[in-house]
Amino acid sequence: MNPPVSSTAPAAASAPSAAAPARGANRCAAVARALGEAVLGSAPETCDAWVLVEHPGPWPAHGLPPDVPADVAEFIERLPAYRIRPQLVRRPGNRRPVPPHQVYVAYSGGPHGAPVWMERREVADLRELLDLDVAAVSRGERPNWGTEHREPVLLVCTHGKREPCCAQFGRPTVRTLHAAYGEPVWETTHVGGDRFAANLVALPHGSYHGLVTEPVAAEVGAACLRGEVDLAHYRGRMGLPHAAQAAEWFVRSHTGIRTVEAVRTLGHVERADGGTTVDLTAAGRMFRVTVRTARSGCPRLTSCSQGSVTDPDGFVLDDLRELSAPTG
Repeated sequence: MNPPVSSTAPAAASAPSAAAPARGANRCAAVARALGEAVLGSAPETCDAWVLVEHPGPWPAHGLPPDVPADVAEFIERLPAYRIRPQLVRRPGNRRPVPPHQVYVAYSGGPHGAPVWMERREVADLRELLDLDVAAVSRGERPNWGTEHREPVLLVCTHGKREPCCAQFGRPTVRTLHAAYGEPVWETTHVGGDRFAANLVALPHGSYHGLVTEPVAAEVGAACLRGEVDLAHYRGRMGLPHAAQAAEWFVRSHTGIRTVEAVRTLGHVERADGGTTVDLTAAGRMFRVTVRTARSGCPRLTSCSQGSVTDPDGFVLDDLRELSAPTG
């Protein structure tokens, strides 16, 4: 067993790049950027799968647009109970008229790293969604509702009615990504983490990147399209506990491994002292990492839409060691 890494490592190696514009300088994402807030360990942990439904908008701040049929709206609103995250999506710029609607269904691997997959289907009527076997999707099984889709999909939250920072930072970011990469890029509704706008999510892996501004958008997008992460902006992988996401970040920082699928969480144990110990594999190597949360000591606006002023937790590395053999 190798000796542990120093427990005094900071929560993140460096702050994401690019200064906030003067307009909206007091908004939550601008404040997070100005303070150099670390984004690691902040991806949503309550869902493992996705349903993306093309809708050109306008999107209300909460709920679904009124033109979504009532039975379809009821179906979509039930999805989170199956650990499936529903999203509305649309093309940047000149939006494609609907119907037909593009619909994607994806599974991001869940907390135990099951195989990821994605299906795509074009529907003339949104009521075709009612035929989707959501129980199978929640178990990580392909429902064969659509055709297999092997290319990554990039989502950028531009949901300005929900959170003004997502419009301010998300729209320039998605324009840059769409100009660079075209077809894989979509605007989407709220993905979580207001103060980390612009937020970029890559499917099928459910990898989240935050504070992605226009100058770095193409670089971060290129990493996602290669099936990698950009560590300076990497929030974590959806469906994993926050502490496991943080542990993954520290292992990637220690090893230099960037491929999404090369690092997998095996399990985690919450300790009596408030820390969490996480076992991981990284490109065939075994690691045990202990992290804990710590307040920043700087209360500030963390959500413009909710008017929330809090002192958010960040993650600190207590211990990182490589194991000589798998643990029992």
